[in-house]
Amino acid sequence: MGDIIFLLILAATIVCLVVFARMYISDNKKRNQNTQDTLADKNALVMVVLPHTAGLPVAEKTTCTIYYCEDNIEINASGVQFRLDLSKIHDISIKTDIEIQKQLVSSAGGAVGGAMLFGAFGALMFGRIKKGQIKTVSHYLIFTYSTDSGVDYIAFELAGKNKYVNMIIDEFNKREKSDKIIEL
Repeated sequence: MGDIIFLLILAATIVCLVVFARMYISDNKKRNQNTQDTLADKNALVMVVLPHTAGLPVAEKTTCTIYYCEDNIEINASGVQFRLDLSKIHDISIKTDIEIQKQLVSSAGGAVGGAMLFGAFGALMFGRIKKGQIKTVSHYLIFTYSTDSGVDYIAFELAGKNKYVNMIIDEFNKREKSDKIIEL
């Protein structure tokens, strides 16, 4: 009797896994088809979604969809559409920002151990405040471009490696570059 119940539970588990796997595959196919349709509609080569950091008149961390098209970069941010002509772009690159924060750390374990061995004096000595550091590394996709008043940039935060960001950079680097002189 116990074996039959076990087999029924096993069969039900397998059926559930198969159903969920098919739903997941179907959703991914629909998502991929929608992405391909959007790229075709915009005549875009690459699309990536990143949070805005600086350079656009939208709030920081606004989710932006960036399309690399044949002659421009189109950025959609909260229903607002921006276009940047590729001929105005000097560089598209990934830059790194390293922030080192110093913090003061108290050793509670040292204070307890010191108090047990040497009393109040031991707690003070072994529980003293030490300096610690937290190192934060952030990566940004940066578009540097010409404006009527000089050079400006737009930055987006990267959350790790992104093959689509690298595809945008590769596509831009394939373009024939013209020498641009900017009077400062």
